[in-house]
Amino acid sequence: MKPEPGDVPERTVEVKGFRIDLIIALCALVVSSLATAAAVWQSHVVAQQLSSQIWPYVAFQTTYDKNAVTETISNEGLGPARVRWIRLLIDGKPERTLVGAMRTLIPGTTTKLTGSFSDLSPGHVMRVGGSTQLFRITNPSAIAAIVKNYGRLQLEACYCPIIDGNCWITRSGGPGSASSDPQTVASCPNYVADMLTSGVPP
Repeated sequence: MKPEPGDVPERTVEVKGFRIDLIIALCALVVSSLATAAAVWQSHVVAQQLSSQIWPYVAFQTTYDKNAVTETISNEGLGPARVRWIRLLIDGKPERTLVGAMRTLIPGTTTKLTGSFSDLSPGHVMRVGGSTQLFRITNPSAIAAIVKNYGRLQLEACYCPIIDGNCWITRSGGPGSASSDPQTVASCPNYVADMLTSGVPP
């Protein structure tokens, strides 16, 4: 049909707009994601608060006089400690036994250690407030060697809480350790083979 003169042609106008249901779905997705993130963060905070309430704190105590040199390890923290290993270093090199350490400190001689000794096993658990006397050396030649070479000696222990979490390395002796706090580590290095024992037969 031919349009008559004066007729206005029809035009189809397409109106573009947002779908309300799509907007609602996107908003729900954002809110859900935020709620999930908040729950995860809250769980993380609660876990940190719980772990801080059961942190162990292991330290060495050294006492010596003309009669004996005594080394004690104790847990002064708020939770039990699982001791993974204890190492004795001389000039930065591990000595696996006290007997071997004496041979290093007094080369060319055979020094028989006398006193009392405790050999801990890897994974030993220390209760809160618990302590263990690692050794009490009483023979004069060994005492003199330890006192003379005290700056060359360093004790290390790596320990963890009984639940999953960070571990710590505590040190006594050696350069710069007098004022240092335990070092936080994700897990204990594999130094179990260097676990200190006395080397003294029962």
